[in-house]
Amino acid sequence: MNLLIFSRPGVRIYQELRSSETAWNALRFYEHLEIPVGIIIRISSLSAALSLASDLKYFVRRYGADHLFEITPGVYCTPAVVNSWYVTRQPLVDPWPWKIWYWVKGDGDIEKYDVYKGSFTFTDNRTMGGYVFEVHCSEEEYQVLRFL
Repeated sequence: MNLLIFSRPGVRIYQELRSSETAWNALRFYEHLEIPVGIIIRISSLSAALSLASDLKYFVRRYGADHLFEITPGVYCTPAVVNSWYVTRQPLVDPWPWKIWYWVKGDGDIEKYDVYKGSFTFTDNRTMGGYVFEVHCSEEEYQVLRFL
């Protein structure tokens, strides 16, 4: 399982986490990697991922644009889905009925879409100077995005 935190435009969240003793003490136990759109942190369990996300909440809100959980390679979920999964202990339905697509542009801006845009290519999640992530979301998140 991985925790993916997107940086705000113009901010390198990795550097901000590294400069904070509190955040760095929380991260020192985990393998982490700076990526062009933020930071990815490898975590062994769902409960540890939720705990770390909670510990870093201040930094995610201040320096990050959003965060996702990668539950298996290439399968990303919003915090709402992961929290629900943790509480109910029910396996996730396959195929997942509610999906949104995050397009993280090269400058760090994030655009969310409720339908697949045909112009996106999923070669290594990179497209048009950014990255595209297919994300499992809750029904409520999907409905809200459709009305925006």
